[in-house]
Amino acid sequence: MLSFLILSVVLIFLFERCVMARLARSEVFDPDEVAIGHFDNRTTRRCFLMGEDPISGKNFDHRKVWIEEYLRESAGAIGVDVIGFAILSNHFYLILRSRPDVVATWDGM
Repeated sequence: MLSFLILSVVLIFLFERCVMARLARSEVFDPDEVAIGHFDNRTTRRCFLMGEDPISGKNFDHRKVWIEEYLRESAGAIGVDVIGFAILSNHFYLILRSRPDVVATWDGM
């Protein structure tokens, strides 16, 4: 019985170490090479923060415009190009490309 418990603990430890752990982004992406990534973000509890909220009946389409404007304004400041995006009622998708050539021109301030 004790050996079964020890084996269970070891398997749980290995499973968490192998499957659950993620590599640091600095180990996945080389900052000197162009990288393209697909990113998504979803609201919590199925809230409709953008678009038509079926529960309250309120329309939050103006927030989609805010997000689009923010993406366009901030992309250059963080050294990425927005290749594509989709803004839906409770989530959005981004396709971003890193720009190491632009970042290399920054003076480090």
